[in-house]
Amino acid sequence: MNLFPINQPTLALSISEDSLCLVEVKKSWRTTTLKEIQKVPLPSGVIRLSSAKPNIENMEVFVEQLRILAKPLKKPTSLALSLPDLCARTNIFDYSTFPTKKSEQTALLNWRFKQDLKLDTSQSRLSYAIYVPTSVASGSKQENPEKVQVLGTAIRNEIVEQYERACLDLNLMPVSVSISGLDIFDLYHASIQEILDVGDRRSPSTHSGAMFLYISHWGFSFFAFHDGCPNFVRTKAISIRPDTTREQWESDSGVSAETKILGETQADRQDSQELRQREGFVHPYPSYTATKVEKEILATLQYYLETFSQDGSAPSLANLFVVSDLEYGDKLLPQPEHLQQTAKVSGLSISDIQVTHLSATTHFNQRENRLTQESKFWSALPGYASLRVA
Repeated sequence: MNLFPINQPTLALSISEDSLCLVEVKKSWRTTTLKEIQKVPLPSGVIRLSSAKPNIENMEVFVEQLRILAKPLKKPTSLALSLPDLCARTNIFDYSTFPTKKSEQTALLNWRFKQDLKLDTSQSRLSYAIYVPTSVASGSKQENPEKVQVLGTAIRNEIVEQYERACLDLNLMPVSVSISGLDIFDLYHASIQEILDVGDRRSPSTHSGAMFLYISHWGFSFFAFHDGCPNFVRTKAISIRPDTTREQWESDSGVSAETKILGETQADRQDSQELRQREGFVHPYPSYTATKVEKEILATLQYYLETFSQDGSAPSLANLFVVSDLEYGDKLLPQPEHLQQTAKVSGLSISDIQVTHLSATTHFNQRENRLTQESKFWSALPGYASLRVA
């Protein structure tokens, strides 16, 4: 939704505690192509991500770094603002009936946020999407279905307005504000559905649901869908920073930057992992970080499987889709045997967990600009997704 009478933006600003990333795309009738990526660092302590209080602790430094990014741009300029998942509170609410009037929907959702999460949303911006299970949805559109699930997100005004004010001071006009994890899931939703449809045709035992894991610098978000509806979401805060031996890992890995951009096949990835293990593989992240991320992912997966997937059906295949805006984010995913063991101890009728690594660059349609540094591609994903799904 545009707040100003300006054309749909082709620029997006994504935020992290370490840097600001400005993404520019070129839009044509059929395609959206990644055009340019610019990043500037942020000193430690300038931003502290939170859903409860303002994030920018040093506005002067924040604006100065943002000014460096904005200097080449023509002013005024509209842009999409992409914020980390930790800035907002997201939850799924079940309703036996849901009103059709927008005002009544908002009032009911505000009440549920307060009852379920003890969160007063009177001073927050609220966004939500309504889902009707495919098993109960009829061929014709129902005005008031008997069962709905609502994915709701609330972000405090004092948080979002702080970012907006910094942009407006530099004649950058944020015409949309969104949460990165939700945007990225929406970006890949069609691809995920295609993969699931192919699996359904190949095997009738394929699970009708899917799990989606997005790993970022601040932690991860885990979404689960079943019967066409979201039924679980968890956002976990973990500070993820590369190890100081990262450069040595890059030289030892023997994998070219171009190969990483274009993506590896599952077999290639497994072969390269085994090779690095034999040759003394150095993980790109500190061991304590990798261990903590792995444990939290496994705990989240186990909780979801035990709580939401006990249906007593025949053994089936569970699908886990993974994407990251970190250059080596896929290395933080637990090993396949650990994932399978988690499913086994959950006591479920799951025959296997099929992991699909979604390429962070598949949707970029980037062909001609070889000047863009490969290390910036990964961090462009949140901003790019906000432009594609706006």
